[in-house]
Amino acid sequence: MKAFLSLLCMALLAGCTSTSLSIASLQAPFFTPESIPTPLPLKAQHRHLNATEPLWIVIEGDGHAWKSASIPSSNPTPHDPVGWRLATSIHADNVLYLARPCQYLNEIELKACSVSDWTDGRFAQKWVVMMNEAISNIKARYSYSEIILVGYSGGGTMAALLAIRRNDVSLLISVASPLDVSAWSAYHHVSPLVLSLDPRDEHAKLSTIAQIHIVGQKDRVVPPLLAQEFVAGYVSSKKARIIEVEADHTMHLPLDLVEIRRSFLNSIDAQDNPL
Repeated sequence: MKAFLSLLCMALLAGCTSTSLSIASLQAPFFTPESIPTPLPLKAQHRHLNATEPLWIVIEGDGHAWKSASIPSSNPTPHDPVGWRLATSIHADNVLYLARPCQYLNEIELKACSVSDWTDGRFAQKWVVMMNEAISNIKARYSYSEIILVGYSGGGTMAALLAIRRNDVSLLISVASPLDVSAWSAYHHVSPLVLSLDPRDEHAKLSTIAQIHIVGQKDRVVPPLLAQEFVAGYVSSKKARIIEVEADHTMHLPLDLVEIRRSFLNSIDAQDNPL
């Protein structure tokens, strides 16, 4: 257990001497910080150029969940926000980088959270509901009609839970994500996340959504086998694709998600309209 938590801490680059980032410290052309009004402020960065185009939503990973091998962090704000890196690499008009609950909060705001909110309760029902409301808030405010959901690591798990509950998600993309939370816990011989929801429990509904799962061949935190077994359980895998890349869990390599989406949609069209 301790060895795994140490691995997880390192995999998420949770440097124990780093200071927490603020959402405003993340800067990229045309992105502006947002604090979405939900019961607990959800922090975001938003690039809005053309409401007639789809909105890409990138959900951050679990962040700095653990301070050491056995001690949870007191602040889950990521020190190396991989989700933000993915968001800024998307060449599209509209991109929303959405932090997870309790990330990027100031000291006063963070008092509304507890350690379980980024450990065993990281996918709790209350967070799924809150993030779903935040997305609906942004969608209505800017008049978007189509949403593409992307999530890194635990953010991909959250993205899957959200996609199941919406009817406007045209594509789900997970990056190094534990889609079957129970199988992931069993694989690492750690206690199950008893306060969290699990996409595996809504497997049939999720199978109807177009989805791409990007996995790292060197990923020891979420090995490719877990995604392969998850998709293999679908009655039909026509709408699901797994892409293996030469990377570990930190995904420090260029990913052109727009091109990956285009290739995926073309392959579905070819299946639907064979010559």
